[in-house]
Amino acid sequence: MADGGRFPPKDVADPPRRVAEGWGVLKKNTPHLFTWDTSSPPRGEKKSLNRSFFGLCLFAFALTLHLHVPNAVAVTKQEVLKKYEQVIVRSNQMNIYGYDLGDVTFKLKRLTEVLVADQFDRADDMLSEIERDLKSIEAKGPEHLRRERALVWMEIFGDFIQQIAIFVLLALLLFRFRFLKSAVAQFDSTFSSLWKITVVLGTASLLGAGIGLIRYGQSSWSFIDLQIIFIGLSGLVGGVAVGFLTGVVNSAFRFLIIPGASVYSLVPLAIGVVGGLVRRFQREPALRPLDIIAGGLVIGVLHSFFMYAPIFSYLPLRSFLTAVFLLSIVECGFVVLFFRLAWHIFKEEKRKEMEQELVRTRLRFLQAQINPHFLFNTLNTIAAVCGEENAERARQLIIQLSTFFRRITKQESDCVSLRDEFEYIDAYLEIEQARFRERLQVEKHIELSRAGYGTLVPILAIQPIVENAIKHGLSKKAEGGKLVINAKEEDSRIVIEVHDTGIGMSEEVKQHLFEEKPSTPPFDRSDKGIGLANIRERLGRFYDRRFQMSLSSARGEGTTVTLSLPKGS
Repeated sequence: MADGGRFPPKDVADPPRRVAEGWGVLKKNTPHLFTWDTSSPPRGEKKSLNRSFFGLCLFAFALTLHLHVPNAVAVTKQEVLKKYEQVIVRSNQMNIYGYDLGDVTFKLKRLTEVLVADQFDRADDMLSEIERDLKSIEAKGPEHLRRERALVWMEIFGDFIQQIAIFVLLALLLFRFRFLKSAVAQFDSTFSSLWKITVVLGTASLLGAGIGLIRYGQSSWSFIDLQIIFIGLSGLVGGVAVGFLTGVVNSAFRFLIIPGASVYSLVPLAIGVVGGLVRRFQREPALRPLDIIAGGLVIGVLHSFFMYAPIFSYLPLRSFLTAVFLLSIVECGFVVLFFRLAWHIFKEEKRKEMEQELVRTRLRFLQAQINPHFLFNTLNTIAAVCGEENAERARQLIIQLSTFFRRITKQESDCVSLRDEFEYIDAYLEIEQARFRERLQVEKHIELSRAGYGTLVPILAIQPIVENAIKHGLSKKAEGGKLVINAKEEDSRIVIEVHDTGIGMSEEVKQHLFEEKPSTPPFDRSDKGIGLANIRERLGRFYDRRFQMSLSSARGEGTTVTLSLPKGS
């Protein structure tokens, strides 16, 4: 201990003495090597002398190695302790990954006793042996633990699927509350809505914690935490106030469950506030897809850092970042899934609402069209044609009238192709042309491809516009006029134009044309035709606002209605 921490063996503690003893033994046994004669030796003895001198050189080299090798392998205290620290870190890492270190643990215990006794040379030998054992265990580890790891991953996967099912079930139950659906679709800052959202999502987060699938301190490899996800959703849906209140309630719950983990009890509060801040920074009333993804990632990253921070020192940096990345992506996926479920429910409700509206549309259409005036005018037209003894023309009109009613009464779908809609318009126009004769001139310019003809539209979306052009524009003009129907494709859209040269309308009428009072039915029984407001509403529901409808008119010049629809089915 007095020579700077070196510990050579006792038998080499005095190198000069060893050299003197070796030199004496060599001189006694080989006296002729140390007798120097200046006379030339006989020729026969010269070779013997050379061999002896060579042996002396080999002896000196061996003696040098013997004296210096013990000093070369002598170790310092600092070297042993550094090597010990490396072995401890490596064994901890292997223990985290599930290697069986039973024998190594026993040797480490014995090593500690040796170090306490300041036997650093022996400790160095034991450390080398332990390093060899660790290498051997690591080499055969994957094969030895393959079955065990497979079972662990199966358990994790099963737990993951189970949590997805529970999350979807809870989300569907939550969406039965209309106020929550409204808040997801558009932010509602009223006090009544905010406290309802706090109660509902706070209860869901407590249920997620109570289920006990994943909770702090009970799993070293956790994919998701339902409690944390619902807390983050409360902030994204209701804002900072809702996120804060939900976080406080859940933090108190965690503190009651695990009193010693006071730091981790604050994680729900942090997640709720962060989710609320993400919602607050969005200026739009409804969250966009990128906003939802960003909010989910922020919640996932924050939670994952809290989750894996305690074992950061035991994991390589790459493994730590991988764990944080995976947990962030998975929890972000659950946040996105929540909003996707909401959008799917919105879409399904709109579809059902549209189906009900379409049923009412057919009934009202029949009430507006099948009336004594319409039948009277049509039958009078057919009778006039029969009086002219034009049997073929009368037969065609009867067929068109039959087609007209058959398409109305037997259409089972809520939408039709443009081809079917134009065929229905042709049947209607042929009856009207027979009635008005030369007062109604019709021009059609249909320039659509096969895909364009296959575009789906709501039933009776275009025919009512044609009917209104004749009934309110051309029929009120003494000399009649011309009806022009144009249809063409522009990039990914279809533009349909219905133009008449009728009496037109004033600016005041145009301003109120798309207004429809709730008490006024969209189909007026007084034979005023089908309101454009109803047509625009049905198109908006069908195309989810991805359409355009415009009207231009001038008094005495006529009216033009233009539709721009997305092409395709």
